[in-house]
Amino acid sequence: MAILVFIRKIYRLTISLLWLPVVMIPALWKHLFSGTYWKKVYRLSFCVNRWARGLARCMGLKIRVHGDPKEANGVLIVSNHCGYLDVMTQGAVFPIRFAPKQEIRWWPFLGWYLGLSLPVWVDRQSPQQSVKVMEACRETLKNGINMLVYPEGTSTSGEEGLLPFKSTAFEAVCGQDIAILPVLLIYRKTPDGFPLPWFGKMKLFPHYWHIIGYRRQEVEVFILPKVIPGERNRKELALYMHELMEKKYKELKENINKEQANEH
Repeated sequence: MAILVFIRKIYRLTISLLWLPVVMIPALWKHLFSGTYWKKVYRLSFCVNRWARGLARCMGLKIRVHGDPKEANGVLIVSNHCGYLDVMTQGAVFPIRFAPKQEIRWWPFLGWYLGLSLPVWVDRQSPQQSVKVMEACRETLKNGINMLVYPEGTSTSGEEGLLPFKSTAFEAVCGQDIAILPVLLIYRKTPDGFPLPWFGKMKLFPHYWHIIGYRRQEVEVFILPKVIPGERNRKELALYMHELMEKKYKELKENINKEQANEH
């Protein structure tokens, strides 16, 4: 059994690495020949979609979608955050533009590779940059491109519900005719209890190396009804969205836990 798991890991790591240049080539092409900046960003969001769908298959990640992904059309996608698998999962469901933290930009190869998608880099240590980030997010949405944000501000195990939402992420849609699409991710438990969410002080590669050894990993994606900001300010939106999503998350999480308990 251990030999089979090791072979599975080597196979999945190899095909995942081979998949990276397959998407990199069309991304570079769009950088050169897609015309205006926003046309590039729009087309690259679909490159992200193809990259994530392919990588999910390479890793053996089974994604179950509840709801209609076509609801995402120039919306602010607001989600709970459980680690790097979230980006791949949501990228596989929707064409999106990311807003990763600035530190990732300087990671060897990965930062450059992610930069091909023209993300909105977020410097959490610089309050002055938050205005520029907000403006970039708003322009992204006005150009019909889905923007993905994690208002919890950090990743968690998901076992204790959702952290309070930071209001900054909602500034881009305040006073705008732009919808918010709440999305909840729930990872099913692995046979040995190892957490699929990547959080705390876990090391990235050891976590990745462990999970690709499973025959498959499973994640549920729940697309909730759109929310129109209306007259709410960003703090009111943050509180409203957190209350709405927290209540639904606990309900869904409890149902999935019961379902898995019955399976065993």
